[in-house]
This record gives sequence, C-alpha cells and structure tokens, in this order.
Amino acid sequence: MRGKATIHKMNAEITASGRLFIHQHAAHCESGVTSALFRDQGVEISEAMVFGIGSGMFFGHFPFIKWVGMPITTFRSRPRTLFPKVAKRLGGEFFTKEYRNTQKGMAALRKALSDDHIVGLTTNIYWLSYFPNRFRFQFNGHNIIVLREIENGFRISDPILDHPVDCSTEDLERARFARGPLEPKGFMYWAETVVENPDFRRACLEGIKESCYMMLRVPFPFVGIKGMRYLAKNIIKSPDKLGFPEACRRLANVVRMQEEVGTGGAGFRFMYAAFLQEAAELFGSDELAELSREMTAIGDIWREFAVVSARIVKQRGQSEETFAKAGGLMLTCAGREGQFFKELHNVARKLEA
Repeated sequence: MRGKATIHKMNAEITASGRLFIHQHAAHCESGVTSALFRDQGVEISEAMVFGIGSGMFFGHFPFIKWVGMPITTFRSRPRTLFPKVAKRLGGEFFTKEYRNTQKGMAALRKALSDDHIVGLTTNIYWLSYFPNRFRFQFNGHNIIVLREIENGFRISDPILDHPVDCSTEDLERARFARGPLEPKGFMYWAETVVENPDFRRACLEGIKESCYMMLRVPFPFVGIKGMRYLAKNIIKSPDKLGFPEACRRLANVVRMQEEVGTGGAGFRFMYAAFLQEAAELFGSDELAELSREMTAIGDIWREFAVVSARIVKQRGQSEETFAKAGGLMLTCAGREGQFFKELHNVARKLEA
C-alpha cells in the first residue's frame, strides 16, 4: 500500500481547472488514452475492455498503400476509431474534430483546456521531443492527453510513459499537424458527459460482433483472415519472386509493424484475451473464458513468427529458419483465428438471445 500510494503521488497531476488526474501507464496509446478519459469522468474501465468494446482487433495487409516505401501491415483497427466507438457504445456525449489550420487547432486546444477538459490528441511520435531520439520514428497515430498549458508548452500524460512530461508548444504543433500517411490533421477528442452506470454487457456484445465481422466477413482479400493468408503465401514465395535481400526487407517491415509500431500483433492478441477474460466474468461465461485462453495461445504463435522472421533477416540466409517456416506460422495463426472468431460469433449470439 505504501508503494502504491507513492506511485500515485508521483503521477498525480493538476488539470487546468485544478482537478486531480492520476496518470497510469498503458500497453497501447489509444486504448490507454480512452481508458483515462473515461476514468476522469468517473467510469472505471480497463484498457483491455476499451480495446474489446471499441472493436480494436483487426488484421490488414495493404500492398497498394506505402509507408516509408513499404506496404502497410496492421494488426489493429484504424487509428482514431477506438474512442468514438467506445463512447457511442457506453453512451453519453463526446467531442471529436480535425483542424486543417495550425493556429485554429492550437486555439481550440487552449479553449478546451480553459473549459475544464483534458484533451486527447493524435500526433506524430517523431516530433515529440520528450522521447529520446532512438525511440522517435515517423508514425502519425500516437495518442496523448493534454492536461494543462504551462510556460512555453503543455503538460502531457503519455500513456506509454511512466509519468507525465512536458512538451514545448512548437513540438506539439509539429506533432499534431505532421504530414504523411494517416496524417493527424490536428485531431482532438474528449468526453463531454458519460452515462453513470453504462451497460457494459451490451457494449461488449456490440464490440465482439463488429470484430467478428471484420475478421471473417469483409469481402476484401487484404483484410481479416483473408489478409493473413494472402500475406503468408506472399512471404513463402517472396525469396523466389523478389530476391533474397528484398524479401528480407519486406519481412523485416512486417515484423516492425507487428512488434514496434503500437503494441504489436502479439500484444494486441494478448490484450483481446484480457478483454474476453473480463467479459467472461461479466457474463459468467465459461465459453468466453476458454476463448480467452485460445487467443493467448494464438498470441504466442504470433510472437514465434516474429522471432523466426527476425532470425531470417539478421542471419541473411545463414539461419536454419526459412521463409516457408515464417509464412507457415502465419498460416497457422490465420487458421486458428478463423476458427476462433467463428466460435466467438456463435457465443455472442447465444449471450444476446
């Protein structure tokens, strides 16, 4: 208890209106920010529950969309969708808005702070100078909370850090209005009001049903289970089709998108397993508890895929690992996730009945 009290004291911050805000470390920025915004309004909701209710589970591989010259692979839903979906499903009123003009966007931020809001922002992590240089890269989907304005800058709660930090006004402007894929366009958001006792059961079922649809039924070959199989087969053929050096470069980018950008493919799977564990307790469902264990096992296979792929790339052909093995592990994930979401869909329908 003494240690926990000390941690809370170190992470306690005063907002612009003088209210107390407790900073908490999170596994992923957008789910962490969303959880914090609802906690600040008096609704206790875990990061895992946010991820599940907001239908964060996803997979997509888009060879026609390039990031640093490479196809984009994503292991979660599109950035900036978690908060609106959670807010809609839990009820209440919320605010979201983009700004094309830097001055108008910064003025709107100051106005929101003066109106007693803590404000969620989407930013480019490269321009947030409170990160050491080795951790900064071009990524337009990093979410933070602005607590109050300080001299020449703002006090920030960044959920992937252990404590609040300061950011200069110039750096925050550049981070909010950075160019490139999925540019943030000054996006900011907060909860205006919340329902005092939200219907978590209904919200969970809505989140689960959308995730099952996106993973199983979207008629697009690059999304969900179809997308996993498409990418896995391309990985297996890539040395012959692209040449070994280029195949390594492409595989390294998939691993980077999985393990470095955001929480990672395995990390998102573990987070969804935690959501299902909470949902199992909420519904008293042994079937959801079993599916939670299955998703944890799938996350372990994704992690094995990343390890095997890293060995291939680092050894440059001298490793015993092969592209066929890496692609085969991804095909295994596709098969198990396909069966998983079919079973989850059936369980959700029974719970809804």
